[in-house]
Amino acid sequence: MEKIITIDGLASSGKSALSQKLSKKIGWPWFSTGVLYRGMAYVGYIEKFDEKKYLSFFKSKDWFIKLTEKKSLFFYKGEDISSKLYQKFIDEKASFFSSYTLYRKALIPVQRSFYKAQKGLILEGRDCGSILFPSAPLKIFLSAPDRVRAKRRAEDRKEPVHAVLQSQKNRDQRDQNRHFAPVIKPKNALCLNSEEYSLNQIVELVYEKAIDIFQSKT
Repeated sequence: MEKIITIDGLASSGKSALSQKLSKKIGWPWFSTGVLYRGMAYVGYIEKFDEKKYLSFFKSKDWFIKLTEKKSLFFYKGEDISSKLYQKFIDEKASFFSSYTLYRKALIPVQRSFYKAQKGLILEGRDCGSILFPSAPLKIFLSAPDRVRAKRRAEDRKEPVHAVLQSQKNRDQRDQNRHFAPVIKPKNALCLNSEEYSLNQIVELVYEKAIDIFQSKT
């Protein structure tokens, strides 16, 4: 049985916070697929990649992702560029990049490869349970009202909520309506509204579910 937990949802629904705490509690590393897309979008922007160069870059050794307890780190030519991936302009570039079907399909095996070297893995993103690991034994789908999600991001970025809300609506539209791998509730996923529960409550709910699934079948 695959020892995989997927956590999907729209931007600022609480995926990373849940993944980080669950990783520490269950003892499995976690991988933010969003960091992969942000890293690719950033490098492509500064290097002015065209489609051919992008597809070649996916297979190159110039980049790698390191999984840590706190976050997934993106390295390019030996430098950790993770701190550069959360600039406002990268939000939009990563959103457009990830809506490109050719790129999403090409990066599927790259993302799946992270599981091969792990005893268990928590993946969070937009299509982890629907496309990357549809047979994962435990799939979570997080949601929260638009304004709640916008407020969270505004606090993180120190920006006005109204500005974040409009940008968020544009990203949500692209994520939910792209031709390939749109954000959807994965089949058999446990759906949780992160406004209705505290983060610790969600962590406990998912942890108990994980123990029930993985310990009872090993």
